[in-house]
Amino acid sequence: MPAPPIQRVAALAALTAAAVTLYRLHRLRRALDAERAARRLTAGLHHQDLTAFTSRITAAVRAHQTLGEADHVLTEALAAHHDPEGGPR
Repeated sequence: MPAPPIQRVAALAALTAAAVTLYRLHRLRRALDAERAARRLTAGLHHQDLTAFTSRITAAVRAHQTLGEADHVLTEALAAHHDPEGGPR
């Protein structure tokens, strides 16, 4: 005996709802995977930028220290060879 039309419609509605749910779940998983990939990429680039920034700052601090030491040596050399009253020693 064939199923009554209301049962067919209900079964078709349930099948359609399940298919739509699975499709939306699939799209949600893909969006979540894309977000995770973007987060990993952003974190990697942030780490790379921070490393480059740190190395530049370190180089600048070393250069500043070197110039400070050179200034100190030059000041001592000039003080040793220069008379404060205007003439050489």
